[in-house]
Amino acid sequence: MAESQAVPASTTDFNGILVAPAPWRLKCRTWTLLTSPLKTNKVNGKSTAVFPAGWASPFQCDALAEGEFLGGPGMVMLVQYTETPVGPYDELIYIAGKFSMPDEDGKTKIAGNRITRIYVSTKESTANGRRNWNIPKEVADFKYTHKPDGSWDLAVSVASTSSSESTKPFFHISTHPIPILGSLRIPINSGILGSFMRILQPPVPKGPPGSPPELVGSDTNADGSTKEAKWASLVPMTKGKMYLATYRPQISLAGQEREKGRMVIADGVHFPTVVPWSVAICVEDGDIDFGVSEWY
Repeated sequence: MAESQAVPASTTDFNGILVAPAPWRLKCRTWTLLTSPLKTNKVNGKSTAVFPAGWASPFQCDALAEGEFLGGPGMVMLVQYTETPVGPYDELIYIAGKFSMPDEDGKTKIAGNRITRIYVSTKESTANGRRNWNIPKEVADFKYTHKPDGSWDLAVSVASTSSSESTKPFFHISTHPIPILGSLRIPINSGILGSFMRILQPPVPKGPPGSPPELVGSDTNADGSTKEAKWASLVPMTKGKMYLATYRPQISLAGQEREKGRMVIADGVHFPTVVPWSVAICVEDGDIDFGVSEWY
């Protein structure tokens, strides 16, 4: 896969945001939680998912429901990028499962995982992710804390408008290495999975009136001119050292009588309150190649 392209700092889009075209080469650490497949309904012979509340931003949910839902396990993923073409940033992802894109004759043309909710910590990652790969990024505030016992506290909040403003996290977990198993570091290479890791993203709309400028639509070039909005597909390649951990939800629903005492990973508004499997897959010294999209 091609190396990341160096983009001069003077190259900015029509909103003054750094332009960084694909491919990207990134260094990072990641935490991945798998979730059970969503329930589905058949509507006119087509499978549609019963999406959890908060699965997508309201202004993007229609676009992100395009195509047929094929099922498969979902995923919650947190990333701490230390090197990228747009500088370090953090990320929170929800993948609802696999979708297909129908051909003109109604047959499945291509299928892949779909990111339906994603937050990052910078506007540069947001604008370029939306433009390069149709990834529906939005900006949020992140707080990742590494503790002496090897655990991590991972919290994400609505983006604040001032340095003094503070909001409660809408997503919050802690991860804890599994004794003995958590000390093992196993080399991984996603290349052995082939197209199983394919991402398939429909075009995304621009943000509603009054939105931050980084919420560009798939039909907008970096210079502000319009283009045909197409579907994007790519297979990211990941290498690193994997270990296993447990996770603990840190958001309380104590204020809701029916849910008294229950702890969850998210608020169900800004991010879905899914219940991941009990083991987190963690990767250190990660290298990710995020290539040029195939456009359909």
